[in-house]
Amino acid sequence: MLQLTESQSDFLSMLKKHYRKSPLPSIRQIASDLKFKYHNSVQHYLETLMFSGVIKKIDSFLYLDKKLFGLKIYNSRVPAGLPAEANDSYEVFDFENYMSIDNDRGFMLSVSGDSMIEAGIYDGDLIIVDKKIQPTHGLIVVALIDGGYTVKYLRKKGSKFYLKAANPKYKDIYPESEFKIVGVVTGSIRRF
Repeated sequence: MLQLTESQSDFLSMLKKHYRKSPLPSIRQIASDLKFKYHNSVQHYLETLMFSGVIKKIDSFLYLDKKLFGLKIYNSRVPAGLPAEANDSYEVFDFENYMSIDNDRGFMLSVSGDSMIEAGIYDGDLIIVDKKIQPTHGLIVVALIDGGYTVKYLRKKGSKFYLKAANPKYKDIYPESEFKIVGVVTGSIRRF
């Protein structure tokens, strides 16, 4: 996909806001809806977006690529055991109708391990992580701790935070140096 200019990105944002997943209307209608004075400007933007791959032509109709409306699913698995490094590559999952969260607010991760099974989070589940919720004692969080990522309950003892598993065979994790809450877990998805 080509890198879009700021004006092309703005035009794409307006298209996403007005038309979501329905077929795009005529150039004349788009110009009217989006308050463009000249139709050829709209046509130029549409051609550029088609060339970049974010608009697809299907059976003579133009559609915005469905990947524009999904959440990122990172390919790395966040351990529910000992912390480990994460991989930043991702694919897109259409999550719009399931939960009202978007890429600016959150993302999804795949869980590995069994340390959160008593919270209903199992190996292979996808968890939804909201970066905007204030992390507080008792919430399930994704945390960066001493160089690795993990999913655990956030607990507080006195003025110090630590992480607690939802499986009695795992010990509490106290940060030695690095400790940062990435986001709060708001849900999970499991395929059977």
